[in-house]
Amino acid sequence: MRLTLRTLIAYLDDVLEPTQIKEIGQKLEESSYASSLVERIKDVLRRRRLTAPEVEGPGSSPDPNSIAEYLDNTLSPESVADVEKICLNSDVNLVEVAASHQILTLVLGEPATINPNTRDRIYALGPVSVDHSLAPPSETDQSTVPSESFEQTAQTPLKATGTASQQTIPANDVEPFSSRIPDYLKTKPLWKRFTPYFLVLLAGVVWAGLFFGDETFFPDLFSGRDTQSQQANNLPENQEVDLAAVNKQTGPATQPETVEPAAPELPEEQPIAKPTNAKTEPKGEALAMNTKPPAFDAPPPADAENGAASKVVPAEPPVANLLPATPPATQNGKTPETPSPTTTAPDNKTVAMTTASEKPKESQPPKIELADAALQAPAAQIESEDGFFLASVDKKHELADKNDWVILSKVSPIQVDSTVASPEPFTARINIPQAFCKVVLLPGTAVTYIGKNKAAEMGFQIQEGRLRIEASRGLNDAKDAAGPTLSIKVNDELWRIELVTRDSVCGIEIDPVQPTKPDETLGSANYTGTLYTYSGMIRFSDGKGKVHTIDAGQWMSLSAKDRAAGMINPSHKSKPLRVPHWVEPDYKDNSYLSRRLTASFVKELNDDQLVSLTMPAITKDLKPNISDLATKSLALTNRYQELVKVLDEVDHHESRIAAINGIRNWLPRDPKNGDLLKEALQKQFSPALAEIMERLLWGFQSEDAQDRFISGRLVEWLEHNHVAVRELAFNYINQLTGREIDYSAIATPTQRRATARRWFSHIEKHGALVEPKEGLPAPPAKPVTPPQ
Repeated sequence: MRLTLRTLIAYLDDVLEPTQIKEIGQKLEESSYASSLVERIKDVLRRRRLTAPEVEGPGSSPDPNSIAEYLDNTLSPESVADVEKICLNSDVNLVEVAASHQILTLVLGEPATINPNTRDRIYALGPVSVDHSLAPPSETDQSTVPSESFEQTAQTPLKATGTASQQTIPANDVEPFSSRIPDYLKTKPLWKRFTPYFLVLLAGVVWAGLFFGDETFFPDLFSGRDTQSQQANNLPENQEVDLAAVNKQTGPATQPETVEPAAPELPEEQPIAKPTNAKTEPKGEALAMNTKPPAFDAPPPADAENGAASKVVPAEPPVANLLPATPPATQNGKTPETPSPTTTAPDNKTVAMTTASEKPKESQPPKIELADAALQAPAAQIESEDGFFLASVDKKHELADKNDWVILSKVSPIQVDSTVASPEPFTARINIPQAFCKVVLLPGTAVTYIGKNKAAEMGFQIQEGRLRIEASRGLNDAKDAAGPTLSIKVNDELWRIELVTRDSVCGIEIDPVQPTKPDETLGSANYTGTLYTYSGMIRFSDGKGKVHTIDAGQWMSLSAKDRAAGMINPSHKSKPLRVPHWVEPDYKDNSYLSRRLTASFVKELNDDQLVSLTMPAITKDLKPNISDLATKSLALTNRYQELVKVLDEVDHHESRIAAINGIRNWLPRDPKNGDLLKEALQKQFSPALAEIMERLLWGFQSEDAQDRFISGRLVEWLEHNHVAVRELAFNYINQLTGREIDYSAIATPTQRRATARRWFSHIEKHGALVEPKEGLPAPPAKPVTPPQ
């Protein structure tokens, strides 16, 4: 069978015989040009912007009749070549031929659908009349068609059951053309055509009205609203009513305050006597109450407590409360039961002067030395925005050890030295109303709430993760008012983060550094960090006299190496075009996959459950994503014993990688962690396997890739029986060489052996995984025997 354009089109439309289809398929595999032509035909059929060829005039070739004969396979061979040449040179003609053949295949391959109403109307016409009888066939037709068929057709009616009286429309009357047009071809009324557009426009107007009328999105449009009445409604009590009630309680002792004749006698004393009247001071108190965030009521500042004690209206007369604080002359003087206005005015004056003189002494808190101060911090609470958070365990859990954690979802207060964490994929929020700030723990973050220190009144010690600090404004705070000051502690380093303005937002990222050799002590270099500023201005002080100011959109490195070198931008990463998305306020990953993963993980957790009893069971879940999240929660809480079990008992690759990273992040935090890991490995694995796992978990450095013996051991471990050993060895070879490796730790032994042989050949050729540099001592010659 010839491989022509028409044959390929028929092959694509599936109209050939099975044997022909098989033959065409074999020819397509042998001919690359035919395969590309098939792909081209499929492509032009999918393209929407191709126009139809011209029927007449210039560019109208080929003739439509020639195309029809070409599709019917009745065109002469000479003309077939011309038509196919035109189609191959023009996508417009090619798609016209291919589409026409496709349409004809669909139409001719299925029976035509006849409307039942049309069929009934035809049958209702009755027998064919003489005038409408069929014409006799011509002589040429009579040679091919028997005459008996025409006679039978002329004598037999179309439907014998119908009569002439059943006709609904006379035969002589011409049926209107409009009645013969199908409903789907008729023009729809105007109201039907514009109704969908009107509904869409109406929905858009309603949505816009609701959107622009919301004060949350457009606070500037509603800034001119008079809030005086709202503030008055928030007052604890009506001042005028309280004063009247006090006057009734005090009786004659407080009447001289409202006597008008006393004002002219002491004109110079009025400004001094006014502070005794509580008309203006409660207003400031009410505004201070309004500045509290709606999350919960925090205790007022130290100076506000002293001031509130003198502003609250006492149950007894104010003179009786203030007499013990008056000078001796006033204490010895006796106040008559019914004093006259002229005699009580000096007493009131004396009391007012005494109150004004003693108020500054009461508002000044005693000076506390930082060295003698107990740990304290403003009241704070933590809550999860989309699920659960973790808190270090307390004494009430009898089944928990001292390093265990508890799973919580309810709003909980946090105390000084309380450690909390936000595991993936959850986000937690810490509210500190007294400091007018909010601290957001992004997924995978663990911090400790610390109290008063040399840097600030409060702060956080970050173990790892990302922290976003947002300054919150009160009702009376201007946009450029001073923001809160917090202390940030990483290892033994103490920093001060000052939010210069109330609209400042910053983000802090701390990433652990993993070891590269056994028993490595990283010290202050066991982390890398970055400080981002999203809005406002941030002032950073490292406690060594260096102060940096970071404006909005800027960033600086927090790593000890970069700060010692005076580098602002991190040395391990390139400068981004903008700050990361997680630094933006109210940032949250609302993708479908994230929401589905969060909902699935929430179903596995319960309140007040211990991490040591819940997460290890979830790591064995059949879903790799759920097992991975549980393993990362164990790593965030430093549960190294459970992580070692994950390496041996869990079948998911994602979970094993998360366990490896968790152990390597935990190792350099304490010199004793090496011994603890060795003990845990010996309990879980055999002695030989525990030794291999310990060496792999400590890591390798770049010089090890130039050592022949270490390179050979890493390649040998690619064929180890334990999958965790193979994965660790594969990761280190890829990291040290920087070369892509065609290898899978879960592949068959034959495939793994082939990869190992290629690497053994590489070591024999170059001496190691990486060719040793000049100046380095040559390693001792140790034979590397490839596996048999």
